[in-house]
Amino acid sequence: MKYFSNRHNRGSNLRPPDLYEYFVDSFWFKTIDLESQKINEPLRGKNKADIVIIGGGFTGLSSAFHLKQQFPDKHIVILEGACCGYGASGRNGGFCVTDIFLDRSKVKENEIEDAVEVSFYGLNQIKHLIAEHGVECDIQENGMLEVALNDQQINSLKDQVERLTYFGLEATFLDEAALQAEVKSPIFKAGIKIPHGATLNPAKLAREMKRVVESMGVEVRERSVVTRVTPGKMNVVDTELGEISAPILVIALNAYAHKLGFFRDRVFPVAVHQIATAPLTQDQWESIGWQNRQGLSDHRPLYSYSIPSVDGRIILGGVDFTYYNNDGLSSGNDKAVTRVIEKDLFEYFPQFEGLKIEHAWSGTTAYSLSRIPSVGVTGDFQNVYFGVGFSNGVPSAQTAGRIIADLMAGKSNIFTNHYIVNNRIPYAGPTVTRGFFGKLYKWKTKTFGW
Repeated sequence: MKYFSNRHNRGSNLRPPDLYEYFVDSFWFKTIDLESQKINEPLRGKNKADIVIIGGGFTGLSSAFHLKQQFPDKHIVILEGACCGYGASGRNGGFCVTDIFLDRSKVKENEIEDAVEVSFYGLNQIKHLIAEHGVECDIQENGMLEVALNDQQINSLKDQVERLTYFGLEATFLDEAALQAEVKSPIFKAGIKIPHGATLNPAKLAREMKRVVESMGVEVRERSVVTRVTPGKMNVVDTELGEISAPILVIALNAYAHKLGFFRDRVFPVAVHQIATAPLTQDQWESIGWQNRQGLSDHRPLYSYSIPSVDGRIILGGVDFTYYNNDGLSSGNDKAVTRVIEKDLFEYFPQFEGLKIEHAWSGTTAYSLSRIPSVGVTGDFQNVYFGVGFSNGVPSAQTAGRIIADLMAGKSNIFTNHYIVNNRIPYAGPTVTRGFFGKLYKWKTKTFGW
């Protein structure tokens, strides 16, 4: 008798087995020695709070920070299923982009100054945490390089310069010779140099933010998987080992929100993937230049992004994404995609062929058809706050926490009046079609968009 068949494991849309969840080969996790860190006790028994935040990533931690500042006497509890920073917040590419909220179609000329202030808030908030709370996250505020690989992408770069100029931001177009003086690659044809923006270690930032909010009096319960949420005038949240009720609830789950029934017809999870090389030698660094250590990304529709780590590695991700059938999560690794990322690295820098790849990992982020996040309040009693739809969340989730706190305080300002507040996310279509349309999008971009 045949006891095992792999016929159900064929196909690019099948999620890797759950076994991956038990070991995430993230370089960022290694830098913080996550396996040895103290993880807080789970929630047990019956509990009450003034505010419950579900999710211990950047949105949840930022919400806790800003809420505790505005409501110092309220009992705030964060519920995190694994440990703070375990999801996409601690596994991303380490980019801190400042122009994420600058949509020219949504910002009028008389709103430009306010829009820029909101857009830069996330990075400025991280710098505040560093200066005022001693947060250590290996931040390198060296700006960004965006590069083109063909003529079509050069036109896209010029559009990007025009957009940034509209908002009064500096962006310098680089022809091939000027770009090669910044970073040497045989396939880079042109680029733009943007002085604003930073790179950092996202896992360090998340764990440090946990420390900060706890010092402010926020109760953080890790290893507390939420199993059910019953919204109402008094919201009830069940976990595996306990339950907690609170008049105010904050949903800070982003790509995980659909598992509890929130936004499941609007936002769906996709997996993104990263690799980390072994440390480069001095000769290897000199062979590619990159002496100014900016964040680097190309302008393909399915673009790649890379940064130099503080210990001399290249961290590279993007190039592809994966949607797993039935909104499945991917919390570990997927070699089928990370091998594509490796190929991209060696096309960028062919002299590195054979360089050891020491880490490869994946994370689940949120995708919506509009690609515009939404932060706001919902529910029959207008007591369920949320931040969802972030696909570039290192700085923007900091802003989401500020918006949630200001909304809760009843303020009217440039944050609560921003276009992402209660932004209506378009219907994402039936779950069964998402894998097909994901494949179609990738086919179109690879066929016509490169």
